[in-house]
Amino acid sequence: MSTSNQPPAQNQPYPLPVPGPAPVKTGKRGNGLGIAALIVGGFALIGAFIPILNYVAGFVGLVGLVLGIVALCLKNRKKGFAVAGTIVSAIAIVLSIILAITYTAGFAGLVSDAVKTAEAKSSEAANKEISVVYEVNGTATDASIVYSTYTAGTNGTEQSTGQALPFIKELTVKAGSDTDFTAFSLVATNGAEDTGSVSCKITVDGDVVAEQTSTGAYASVACSASGVDGVTENR
Repeated sequence: MSTSNQPPAQNQPYPLPVPGPAPVKTGKRGNGLGIAALIVGGFALIGAFIPILNYVAGFVGLVGLVLGIVALCLKNRKKGFAVAGTIVSAIAIVLSIILAITYTAGFAGLVSDAVKTAEAKSSEAANKEISVVYEVNGTATDASIVYSTYTAGTNGTEQSTGQALPFIKELTVKAGSDTDFTAFSLVATNGAEDTGSVSCKITVDGDVVAEQTSTGAYASVACSASGVDGVTENR
């Protein structure tokens, strides 16, 4: 009868477990698009408060909003900057629209007021009354005088003969009418027996615009001027 040299089974050692590789911890990575959305949205928010530039700020804010939404959709990425960029961009878009409308309305109001003021001044200037005074002085007792007139928008002439001097005639005309009173004329002539001096003078709104003097029988003087509201030419 043979005997086995193997030790009892209960005395055999068990193999020790071999440690495996340590598990790798995976965390959320940074979000570059979220940072970009926040930066773009910040620029848009600043531009929304600047006149004219706020028209562009709305489009810049739209770009930031799109970047923020895309950043929010990325997996395993941090969302903080993406959320902030999306909110800031949305606020920038809303403010740019509101302020653009406000600034435009304000500018339009200023232009409208300026136009109304200009129209009021133009109307006032058009309705301004201008005083025109004809004067003939001298020693004549039989002078002949011819002067231009302006009645109901129509130019004309009047004559006075056998006139003793001095002679004064005042007209009132309006500037800016359909037929502007642009010519003033005054002619005076001594009579055959009038050997002294004769002079003419035209005054417009207190300013002497034409003046002339002559002496002797049949001596003639002629005063004329052209232009309204500060006569520019006189003879």
